[in-house]
Amino acid sequence: MSCPTTDSPSEVRCREIATDDLGSIADLLTTGFPNPRSHWVRALKLLSKHVVPEGFPRYGYMLETGTAAVGVILLIFSHVPNSGTVRCNGLAWYVAPAFRTFAPLLLLKILRHRVTHTNVSPSGHTLPTIEALGYRRFCNGTFAAIPVLAAGTGKTRIRRVVEAIHPERFVPAGDLQVLRDHESFGCLSLWCETQDNGHAFIFRRRFRKHVPVAQLVYCASLDDLVRLARPIGKYLALRGMPLLLIPANGPIPKLVGKFFGGKPMYYFGPEPPQLGDLAYTEVAMFGV
Repeated sequence: MSCPTTDSPSEVRCREIATDDLGSIADLLTTGFPNPRSHWVRALKLLSKHVVPEGFPRYGYMLETGTAAVGVILLIFSHVPNSGTVRCNGLAWYVAPAFRTFAPLLLLKILRHRVTHTNVSPSGHTLPTIEALGYRRFCNGTFAAIPVLAAGTGKTRIRRVVEAIHPERFVPAGDLQVLRDHESFGCLSLWCETQDNGHAFIFRRRFRKHVPVAQLVYCASLDDLVRLARPIGKYLALRGMPLLLIPANGPIPKLVGKFFGGKPMYYFGPEPPQLGDLAYTEVAMFGV
């Protein structure tokens, strides 16, 4: 498992990743990241099953020489929940050291797709490059909340989609597909019913210093999350997750907790993502 460095730079080309490339892509990512090869094999398997909007690449793009893969960027193209628009989430960007000058070719390739692009877990050393390419911040950090301490609300019924009988009877089709997709990724997909309406929420179980916490993956509006924070907090706390991590740009009014900056998220394109929407990103699919 190695990346040759003797090829002429003129031989480097950028192209879409094909199924036959997956073995060499897994090897390259194992070289570039601390994750074991099994992590990348699983990630590529998930991408192989993901429903990709028509006309977009399934895995992403790669740099190759005449003898080997020397660079890669994995992409997740998906429909924005309850929207007709397409979004692209970039992840796992790596180029072998001898070919780093060609790294921008990968980003230029994906930016040809006229959709909103996101990078929700950029490495620190890549920030100057993505900012130079026109990416803008839409999130500056995380608000760690104790939702059970929020003010009370009216009667709320919370059901986990995979445990519900005939959820199609009470969950709209668009929401149900998103909830089911994310359960298959390993998330906790909930349908919360109030006297007036129903709301979809998706969380991912994470660990911070060996302490289990819930990471917000999706909600249609942070206002809904704040309003229903107390019953959601009780539900999560009973399952060992009293702390909720929420993408934010500062403290969130009406929630008890603390804001932590320093982990920005970026986007490029016509519309910034909502702070409560990390659906179909590496956070949701791979627990990054």
